[in-house]
Amino acid sequence: MAAGLSQLRERGPLHVARKIIGRARYAYQLQRYDVNLRRLARSLGEVPIDRPIFILGVQGGGGTIIARTLYRHPEAVYASGNSDYWAGVDEIHNCHHTIKDLPESLIHRSAHFSNVDGKLDCHPLYGYQRCWLYAIDEFLPLYQRRASDVDAGTATALQRVIRKVILAYAHDLDHARFIDMSQLYTIQASYVAKLLEGSRPRFVLLTRNPYITCGRAVRKEYDNHGTRVELSVDQKTRCAIEHWDNSYRRAVADGEQLEMIQVRYEDFLDNPEDVIRRMCEFAELEFDPRQVPRGGQKIPLGSLSEEKWYPLKRDENQRYLDSLTPELIRALNDRSADLIRRLGYDVIE
Repeated sequence: MAAGLSQLRERGPLHVARKIIGRARYAYQLQRYDVNLRRLARSLGEVPIDRPIFILGVQGGGGTIIARTLYRHPEAVYASGNSDYWAGVDEIHNCHHTIKDLPESLIHRSAHFSNVDGKLDCHPLYGYQRCWLYAIDEFLPLYQRRASDVDAGTATALQRVIRKVILAYAHDLDHARFIDMSQLYTIQASYVAKLLEGSRPRFVLLTRNPYITCGRAVRKEYDNHGTRVELSVDQKTRCAIEHWDNSYRRAVADGEQLEMIQVRYEDFLDNPEDVIRRMCEFAELEFDPRQVPRGGQKIPLGSLSEEKWYPLKRDENQRYLDSLTPELIRALNDRSADLIRRLGYDVIE
């Protein structure tokens, strides 16, 4: 902490002031979830949930920037804000202020999120890490949920969280659209849809070139409460491919019965406005030009990952393609060639 303050002082008083104000705003945004004056005037049961939108996919797939284009819509609310504060924490499955109200089936606990809280078993190989792991073959039966698994208590709990978010952040309580990008729900889409039956939930399945997303996962360092999880490249490759394949195969299967569209990250990079307009049309939101990333759009104070907006990283994919190994390509093709083609990507021979 002392070292951090020293570094801030070295950057000048304006930088220090901006950081302090940003941290205060971040804390304020999270506090609003539980403490806001609206709760004195309106009960949670009176807050409508109208066509909530869930962005599905895997880490490293471009979800943050895609979600932010929707958070900038005037009717949008998400885990910690709205169109005025559109770059905060945004996954209810791992946010500390929302998971306290969620049942365990809807929570993604992992050392990566510092939310283990004694409720996650220490795996002999992966420790307390579950990022890019919860959908591997070994863990899929533990985390996957189907519509048949729904119970009334879980439905009530999820609806309560969404209503609290709307009550805290919506510009207009009667015309608010809840948006979330919890990746865990990629293998639980039919379950989430059933929990919100009657609200007409919408699902956006975000994809990115699978060779790239798996390659990025292999390069990740696995952390376990501050210590490294030692996995070989072969182990990481196996985990990445199993996780990717199970995530998208489950989502595609669920999508046959749900209101779902696929959005390719590459198409967004090529023509962001076209993709945003398509998402808005699907979600029944009126397109707002401010949703398109452009220069001069200031990131709100207290935001996270400020670099994930503009300019777009159009050349990023090539960097990962250039570093692919023959072993990863072969293993991914052996397991997932049919799914790769179904999602609209070329199989690399």
